[in-house]
Amino acid sequence: MEFTYHDRQTLYDAWMSYKAKLRITQIDMAKRLGVSQLELSKALRGDVPMEQSFVFRLCKEIGLDPHQALPSLRNSNANTPVGSVTVRTSLTVDGKVTKVEYSDNQVFIEYLKEM
Repeated sequence: MEFTYHDRQTLYDAWMSYKAKLRITQIDMAKRLGVSQLELSKALRGDVPMEQSFVFRLCKEIGLDPHQALPSLRNSNANTPVGSVTVRTSLTVDGKVTKVEYSDNQVFIEYLKEM
């Protein structure tokens, strides 16, 4: 998922409010998130794309529900049933895939491996 300028601005505003209320520093928050202060600063300023895991961790730390607060997630929730999320997984096999089947929540992959 790619976050928009409006998502970033909403997150930045929420962070600044949280920071002022609790008198927490950017360094303290970066430690809580497991990133450097520079990485946190770049993400909040828009110098680097915000990754979904970062956004969700920051929201959790500042008590913000990302699905309610961030415009792009609010808009995408209109099409997603409550309690559902779309997940995409990929894997690499050591050979050429010849057949893929699925049943319920299981995927079966057949592939040829050179010996």
